[in-house]
Amino acid sequence: MKKLLALALAAVMALVVRTSFAENFSPRVEPYIASARARTIEALHERKIELPADFLAWVDKTPIVRDSVYGCRKDPLPVLLGLRALEIDLGQDIVRRDYTQLALAFAIQDSYAERGPQGTPWNDADGAKPAERLPDVSPRARLELVIPADPRKPVDTKDASRTLDKFDHVINFLEDHAPIEVETEVNELPPLEYDDKGVAKPRGKPVAVKKMVTRPLCGADVIASGALQREFNEYMAAHGVADVSLDCGEKAVFWKATEMVNDPALKKRIADAHTLFHDAYRAKGRMPAERDRAPTPSESMAWFIRNDRWAFGDADRAAREWPRFPLNAPWPVLMMLAADDQPLREREDIWVKFRDTGELRTYGEYIGGIAQQFDMQSARRVAPYAFSYGSIQMMWKDGGVCGTMGNIGARTHRIVGQPASTAGQPGHCALVVMGYDAKTRQYRCFGEQYATGGDEVTGVHAGWNYDDAGGRRGMIWHQTVAWGVNHDFDAFVDTLAMRRMWDAMPAEDRARDCVKLVDQGLARNPFAIALADAAISAAPDTKSVLAVLDAFNKRTAEIAKDKQYALYLATVRNLAHARIEKLPAPATQDETTKLLETLERQGCTNAALLARCWRALGGDDEFVARCKTAVDAYLASPDRMKDKRAAQKFASQVRDLAKQVKGPAKRKWAEQMLGYFKDKETLTIRGKTVADPVVEELKKLAR
Repeated sequence: MKKLLALALAAVMALVVRTSFAENFSPRVEPYIASARARTIEALHERKIELPADFLAWVDKTPIVRDSVYGCRKDPLPVLLGLRALEIDLGQDIVRRDYTQLALAFAIQDSYAERGPQGTPWNDADGAKPAERLPDVSPRARLELVIPADPRKPVDTKDASRTLDKFDHVINFLEDHAPIEVETEVNELPPLEYDDKGVAKPRGKPVAVKKMVTRPLCGADVIASGALQREFNEYMAAHGVADVSLDCGEKAVFWKATEMVNDPALKKRIADAHTLFHDAYRAKGRMPAERDRAPTPSESMAWFIRNDRWAFGDADRAAREWPRFPLNAPWPVLMMLAADDQPLREREDIWVKFRDTGELRTYGEYIGGIAQQFDMQSARRVAPYAFSYGSIQMMWKDGGVCGTMGNIGARTHRIVGQPASTAGQPGHCALVVMGYDAKTRQYRCFGEQYATGGDEVTGVHAGWNYDDAGGRRGMIWHQTVAWGVNHDFDAFVDTLAMRRMWDAMPAEDRARDCVKLVDQGLARNPFAIALADAAISAAPDTKSVLAVLDAFNKRTAEIAKDKQYALYLATVRNLAHARIEKLPAPATQDETTKLLETLERQGCTNAALLARCWRALGGDDEFVARCKTAVDAYLASPDRMKDKRAAQKFASQVRDLAKQVKGPAKRKWAEQMLGYFKDKETLTIRGKTVADPVVEELKKLAR
């Protein structure tokens, strides 16, 4: 009977998706949602999972909840169960009334996780998902939020009732040693000054002062000092530990070291020394044995809600700009926050400082090249500590370069309730943040700590979890989420459901209806990039791709008037051109000429596609001539002297064009292109003269 029911559901589903894009161009999301709901209820029955009728009724009668639960994942079951699990742990009022959107964000985000909360394992007959687990919806007491205490349990390393081991002796050497004197920098108020009447003047702001202080010896001190290493070796030998002998040199690695260690043998000795002290600290309770576990979705959500409800006074609220982000915002802009898996103890340490003093440190100590060598970076400051490697606290202690700074920034933003993520740029790690303007009630996704380019070269590390596949995407994809929510939240969710419906359609139907998908979907919300991407990928030939792009441009004509959306339009254009590149080339020169005219009119920057057209029209001579035309246009462009990004963009295009030239001819081609830059090798932007990135790129190729 169950098999027949399953077959019937499949038939209904197929009928729904085949008839969804009707000739009248009216998208039919509702039947798909109903079908997805029916599949999900059947899946509950198969697994003998019972959910309260009032919970299911609440989901059904709340359109945005219903569509988000059943329409935004290929398999809605983990989302539905995740929402119910949050309700069991946090209560009906939290999930159904006070923080519904945050609960949806956590349920949907967790459905993408490779590991989920413990619960009933999948038991699909085909074994397709044997490793996945469903959220636990078994009856249990309401969650009580508990912040774990410091897990360290110091061991008595002089316990006479047992034989002391190697690590006991390591700790005893460090802790029994006389304190050492080190230079440190502290912030102090300037000394008091008095006026003529003997009245103290205002002291001003604290200033950095270097002082010598005494502190206990730590492992890093031994690694930094040849004398201490010899003393340590003698101590260990005297206590019967023969397999330990440090030889880390004199200040090869020390507290303020920034240079990389290049001697392989020395690197290994320092790494072994770090391992020795680190293992001793962990074994004897001076450091945690391992990093704290990640919180469950319910624990994480409860922690954010507790902070959101903190009763700041008016002055403190204003000083902290609290709340930093509304936790009742639409769930798509909360996904980066719901993805935060920092242990609660680590979060709490940062939150308490922010809550009580307003401290908000989104940057750390930049330490140079040694940060590229994790063992060396760790060895330079290995010491007793309450937190493990990987924690934001350890990043503050040890420092780092851009990756560390991006992590400190993104994690701190999330700790104070603001969605954020690290992001990659060429040779650099930055971060991106979701912001909210309470006056305009608009959301935006913006970048911080940018260094090697703008949004166009920024790839966000948080998953773009809006297309059922997840994974990383460029900055613009996340910006369209904020813009899509601003435009019309309900319509944005509708377009996500349309994407699920589209993915379920047979390939031949997708090929036929790709233009309709963009036309219908972007009529609902012009920022539905998930639909544009899907339609372009399904387009079966060049003509269809160009038709999809035309439909996209038509539906985005109004927003195209605003320059802030230029990268969005260019991104979809580039997706279309990348698709054309993968399709068969035009069969005739006439078709090639028409295609090239279209590409040039659209501002194509796909070097491989352009080169293919150029060579089809006139071989290598045409390719070289067209390259010269591109250089001439760049040199004549007013943007060249306004913004270095225009030069960086063309340098990237030059790199791609160079890939179309093979062997020794590449060097000759680069030399020829360099010749066109005679007396134009530099840029002067806002009064500053710098080398033209295009020239630098061509020089590399010419060498």
